[in-house]
Amino acid sequence: MGLKDWWRGVTGTGGEEILEKAGNAPARLPERTGYEYGIPDAGLTECNQRMGAATGTDRRTMLTQLREAYLACTWSWSAINAVARTVTAGGLITDWDGDDNDGTKDIPDKPAEVLNLERMLAYCNPQEDIRQILRGVITDLLVFGDAFLEVVRVGRQPVALYSLDAPSMFPTADAHGQITGYVQVTELGQRAEFDPEDVIHISLDSPQSSIFGVSPTQAALLPIMGWLFASGTTKELFKRGNPSEIHVDMPAGTSPSDVNRWVAQYMTRNVGSRNIGTPVMTRGGATVNELNSSRTIDYLAYIDQKRDEILACYGVPPAKVGVIESGNLGGGTGEAQDRTFMVNTVQPLGELVLEKLNWHLARLGFGVTGWKLKFGEVDMRDSETVEKIRDIRVRNGSWTLNRYRTEIGEPPVDGGNDSVLIDRENLVRWDDIDALSKANVANKLRGTALEPGDPVPGEPLALEKPEPQPVPAALQLAPPGNPDGSDPARPDDTTVPTPPRPGDKDEDEEDPQEAWRAAYRQRLAEALATLPAAA
Repeated sequence: MGLKDWWRGVTGTGGEEILEKAGNAPARLPERTGYEYGIPDAGLTECNQRMGAATGTDRRTMLTQLREAYLACTWSWSAINAVARTVTAGGLITDWDGDDNDGTKDIPDKPAEVLNLERMLAYCNPQEDIRQILRGVITDLLVFGDAFLEVVRVGRQPVALYSLDAPSMFPTADAHGQITGYVQVTELGQRAEFDPEDVIHISLDSPQSSIFGVSPTQAALLPIMGWLFASGTTKELFKRGNPSEIHVDMPAGTSPSDVNRWVAQYMTRNVGSRNIGTPVMTRGGATVNELNSSRTIDYLAYIDQKRDEILACYGVPPAKVGVIESGNLGGGTGEAQDRTFMVNTVQPLGELVLEKLNWHLARLGFGVTGWKLKFGEVDMRDSETVEKIRDIRVRNGSWTLNRYRTEIGEPPVDGGNDSVLIDRENLVRWDDIDALSKANVANKLRGTALEPGDPVPGEPLALEKPEPQPVPAALQLAPPGNPDGSDPARPDDTTVPTPPRPGDKDEDEEDPQEAWRAAYRQRLAEALATLPAAA
């Protein structure tokens, strides 16, 4: 049985095509000119890494120190585990590149390459599943700055995935930093060599161009050590019962043996949690004075300060590791801390890991195109908040009913693809929003002089403004002059005279405004006289 026949029996049909596609690796790039930081002319080898000749320090010793700091410091452990659990909470899944998650596009059937990739991820190795492996990757990145995965292949086809111990891995490279292989040397002296394509090397960012990353644990090593020393001090302090610092003045002539005897009695009778409250007794004229009061509050404040520095290095808000400080100015709400945590810490780290997995496994390993690996999303918001947001989107027409049903995992319904606008009393389709607008305008103007006719579908609403009623002749105001409105100076001229402007009259002439008022009063009296008398 050949390799292709065996692989067809394991994965189903399409084995030949998959193996052929997996072998389509990109062409080898030209050699680079620049150099990497810390790599001598002889290149990076197992020996100069272990002896510290290349990096200036013994790499294994440094990584072992970081591991011990991670295990000993409570906040380092809590922060790293919070990040690792959050990144991998949704699992590793495959996704179609053309899916925009709005429920409007039909996702095509998964090709054979994607199905075989999923089968390999579903059974990575007999000891670990993919979630455990990726948690270990995230932890190694945050502790050591680098993570290594071993890819077991049949031909060029990946069939298994194993985690590798980061402190025991030594990349080998030429003077320009081009990786030529990997060597693993365990603490027990076991040795293994790997080709470059058999190891997935993931590293964090480095301030200098280097093949090794810098971990947050290394950046937080100083506050971690401060926290450890302060915690050790408070442990010893409370182990002794938090005794006061005292000064004992022995009488002159006291022998050293008597002093030592008194000290031993003091440590036995007064130091320790069981001896709290026991008075200090002296004889022979010795006096006891307290030097300093208890400084426990200062120790605890220092420990809290170191804790905040450690969490800041990891980019983890206090609430994510169980630190709840109500009324803390600038602390933000729980939702704000969740968003900051996801955007600044979780998603960038997850994308860094996905880039390596998509390239080495999906692209080179299985020849997958048009699909990608991604971490499943976990909605960390309150369920009531999520439902309110969904309801608002349906009511204002941003979502259709079928989009809503797709979001909650329900099948679509007939007519569910029409957007609607829902207010407090009405429901209308957005297609009918023009007719609703016209109807609302007509309803507001009903019973008024501007009441329009019935609206015609497809035509704008016509509003006809009525003509104003004419003023009765008896109430029309005539210019000053004769009762019939004519000018006595010019009998044949029926034109209304233009009122004089200020500065156009002589000082002896009558005020034209007063003349107009007199004429108006006269004409008004005549008009009122012609009205019929009340019955």
